[in-house]
Amino acid sequence: MKLAYRKAGRRFPGQIVFQKLDLDIEAGSHWAILGANGSGKSTFLKTAFGALSLSEGNLQHFVEDQAVDMQSAALNIAYAAPYFELIEELSVQDFLKTAAGFRAFKNQLKPQDIIQKAMLEDAAKRKIRFLSSGMKQRLKLCLALFSEARLIILDEPTSNLDRAGVQWFRDLLEKEIEDRTLLIGTNYNEDEGFLCDQHLRVTDYQ
Repeated sequence: MKLAYRKAGRRFPGQIVFQKLDLDIEAGSHWAILGANGSGKSTFLKTAFGALSLSEGNLQHFVEDQAVDMQSAALNIAYAAPYFELIEELSVQDFLKTAAGFRAFKNQLKPQDIIQKAMLEDAAKRKIRFLSSGMKQRLKLCLALFSEARLIILDEPTSNLDRAGVQWFRDLLEKEIEDRTLLIGTNYNEDEGFLCDQHLRVTDYQ
């Protein structure tokens, strides 16, 4: 998926997050969205998948070189972030069955396959609210990376992961991103942006 920002901006009362942004994110490219906490990384990423609208300018998504509206684009976007809420009253296996009903996993993977890849075999029947923060993060990352989405958006993906979890994430991302477009919001963390050869600092457009 390609994204084209034109004279784009997003502001809140008393705050310019970014403005006058002209940017082409080419299909298959890997971008690190860089900045400290509060710099606007998450806000920018939310505009990429329509959770926040632009205050000015426009954003166009392209799938196989065809312009698509945001509703169609959303079907080809997967997103994971520490603040992204899961359905806490469901067990892991029931949640994944529900998720698969809305969007199939790639390569015909089944919920049990995702449980294994997230290293949650011993917690499969546990309600999500009883999982550790690291377990929840692994589940969120697997939901994104094992989707069939053409654009993967990960905001601070190593949050809540221990050292072993960080290595798990690096191995997973390197194997599963394939030729898909990748946006990663990161606080200059090499373990998050290691695959990214394109960089955007939101503060450069304030």
